[in-house]
Amino acid sequence: MIEHADPAGPNVLTQEEAAQRVRQISEVEYDLALSLRAGATGYEGDATLRFRHTSPSAGTVLDFTGKEIIRLAINDDEVTEARWARNRLHLPGDRLREQNIVRIVYRNEYDHTGVGLHQFVDPEDGQEYLYTQFEPYEAHRLLPCFDQPDIKARYRLRVAAPADWVVVTNYPEAARGPADEGRTAREFEQTAKFSPYLLALVVGPFRRFDDRYRDVPLAVYCRESLARHMDAEEFFEITKQGLGAFEEYFDYPYPFAKYDQLFVPEFNFGAMENVGCVTFSERMIFRDPPTELQRLNRAEVVLHEMAHMWFGDLVTMRWWNDLWLNESFATYMAYLVMHQATRFRAGAWPAFNARMKAWAYRQDQLVTTHPISGEVPDTDATFLNFDGITYGKGASVLKQLVAAIGPEGFRAGMRHYFRRYEWGNTTLQEFLGALEEGSGRDLGQWSAVWLETAGLNTLTPVWNPRAGAIDSFSIEQSAPADHPTLRPHRIELAVFDADADGAPVLRDAVPLEVDGARTEVAALAGAAAPAAVFPNYGDHAYTKVALDGRSLTFVRERLERFDDPLLRLQLWGTLWEMVRDQRFRSTEYLALVREKAPLEGELELTSTILGNAHFVLARYLPEARRPAEAAKLYDLAWERLYASEEQDFRIVWARAAIAAAENEDAIVKLLALADEGTGIAGFELDQEMRWGLVIKAGAYALPDAAKRLAAEQERDASDRGVRAGETARTSAPDSEVKAAGWHRFTSDRESSLHVLRAAMQGFFWPHQTDLTKEYVGRFFNEVRNVFQTRDKDFATAYFHTLYPHHLLTEEVTGGTEDLIGTLAPDEPLLDRSLREALDEVRRAAACRDFAAS
Repeated sequence: MIEHADPAGPNVLTQEEAAQRVRQISEVEYDLALSLRAGATGYEGDATLRFRHTSPSAGTVLDFTGKEIIRLAINDDEVTEARWARNRLHLPGDRLREQNIVRIVYRNEYDHTGVGLHQFVDPEDGQEYLYTQFEPYEAHRLLPCFDQPDIKARYRLRVAAPADWVVVTNYPEAARGPADEGRTAREFEQTAKFSPYLLALVVGPFRRFDDRYRDVPLAVYCRESLARHMDAEEFFEITKQGLGAFEEYFDYPYPFAKYDQLFVPEFNFGAMENVGCVTFSERMIFRDPPTELQRLNRAEVVLHEMAHMWFGDLVTMRWWNDLWLNESFATYMAYLVMHQATRFRAGAWPAFNARMKAWAYRQDQLVTTHPISGEVPDTDATFLNFDGITYGKGASVLKQLVAAIGPEGFRAGMRHYFRRYEWGNTTLQEFLGALEEGSGRDLGQWSAVWLETAGLNTLTPVWNPRAGAIDSFSIEQSAPADHPTLRPHRIELAVFDADADGAPVLRDAVPLEVDGARTEVAALAGAAAPAAVFPNYGDHAYTKVALDGRSLTFVRERLERFDDPLLRLQLWGTLWEMVRDQRFRSTEYLALVREKAPLEGELELTSTILGNAHFVLARYLPEARRPAEAAKLYDLAWERLYASEEQDFRIVWARAAIAAAENEDAIVKLLALADEGTGIAGFELDQEMRWGLVIKAGAYALPDAAKRLAAEQERDASDRGVRAGETARTSAPDSEVKAAGWHRFTSDRESSLHVLRAAMQGFFWPHQTDLTKEYVGRFFNEVRNVFQTRDKDFATAYFHTLYPHHLLTEEVTGGTEDLIGTLAPDEPLLDRSLREALDEVRRAAACRDFAAS
């Protein structure tokens, strides 16, 4: 048996280590046999690796995190001693040859943090489910491997599991036969070459739904207890529309043997693009009646993962420097295909603006902003970069690039790219080279200013009316002092007049090339003075917009009267950025929401407006104004719930009312709707809404809170009910409950991360500040140890749920600053989390002060 030394500590691979290894290792094949038993805490593995080594005497290192190695054989020689520290298993050079066969028999434990081989037991029926999640650097939790994207390999899996369990992996099943103890042995076809992080295994008594796209078998899987909520037909519809659109756009057929989509419990992300075996969060299965907007956003996730089958799986980035390219491309293509090939055509680009661009703008204004493309020194830094820059800004910049070089040039470049680099690994330079070939444009300068520098520009129209005409007109571009790059923007400048009734009428959309600090618009000089202008019409550019004074006044008065929903969304977004920049008071923003939101007929806009309004309540209001403003928003939501005629709007307004209910009377009034019904034909509060109210009943110590919690848990015995119950119990304003909860957060290593996170989410409430004030200091005293001793997934969940964002006190800002000052260079996860949190707290304090001025 090989001893595992120091299994705790950093689990990281550096770019330098990966670059050295890929120069030596090639022609890799894995043969993996796994033995799985119901009710076990772990599993057995038997892995055989075949690979070529160009310098065998130098030895090599396998990535592997396991409990114990029972047998290690290198080229038929038994090895009884080997260096195995943390996640590195060293293979000595005196045992290696140019062509190698390494066999490792091992035991391992299941994971419960949503990565590795995650184990879940359904509380409703006791059924057990297993699934893998490996990106960016977790495949070695399942098997010993060369865990980096540019050492692609072929895989053959054999799995012995209970006979009534479904076993799904990347390629189809090839054979099966009986094993022992009521188990079945399944063997799967050897795969094509792909990166280790794209390997997948999903096991358990899943319900399966089948369909086909041409000659490609399609399947959708979900837990048995969720099958009643599964709308497989919609998934198959979007899947077939997407596959057809991608094949035509890329001029390249779907490259793998099947296309399975599996919905797995306690998944940390939205979805994962494993080759032919895509895993999704169960949030994508709607247990309550969804809005059409929820269905649209789900379709985007389906199409995003599908785009990765070509861009990411067939052709893969060489190293995580180009993670942005992987994710940005899939995001852009998902919205493009959703617009071109699905029923969500009209809502695709507004949703892109509301979700991706808004996320990017916020991330890009943090102190931790970074270039879209840059050096990623190790896999921990990769983990940090699953952010709004990598997804939202990158996709926005690609959208802008397509507008600049033309859609035909972009598509031609992508077709070159897939044909040239199929089954291989690439870099940004090779991607840009393919686009240059397709478009005939040199993209070197574009890459330098857009991909390799950080920061967000602002475009401001500057114009002077004189005697009813425009005296001069220019677009001024600015950049923050820390990131002063000014960039070229291809925009359309919308010019609006007012009709006889005062409504905005589009006079013209003037195409412009904006570059440098000031761009003169000679075409408008001498023209009649407009009512308003907006310099990013059509939303092609990635930039903030600052409205001039005349336009701002017109927009505030007539916002709901602009015909174009995308433009209205952009205008609301501009006002939101003005709140964040302390140029528009948060109280004025809420007043505008109360005035204009009832007049809005687009679900995307209503949802976005209300989401920002709730954020204002939580962060940007002077504390003394919060109760009154929350009550006003609650009253608006209640009124609109009963005034709305469309079911989707009723759902949105009911959710808004629950979110804004911050006193006992409001909560009791809503609880009556849960108890007695709404009185609205065809509409009742759904289970998620009911849980939101039960949690608030506990947090505000309503007399029947405990009784309601017990009744709701009987009503909803699912995993969602378990998590909601955890949140409700920790929300109670009781010092013993808080003490027990805090102790559990730092000591419980057995419970699922998702269960613990749900409990954490109930800990801090703004109205319980006196009760929980001692834990603010404890957080800063203990969080560093959490990052040093726990998995990064747990540590980041701990940070983001328990950092006291709601308090803008010296204890919070000073505690954050002091802790940042003590960190070592090898603590990037905690450092970035602290710096972003401090940045947000300072912005919130500035917004509160501005609103109070």
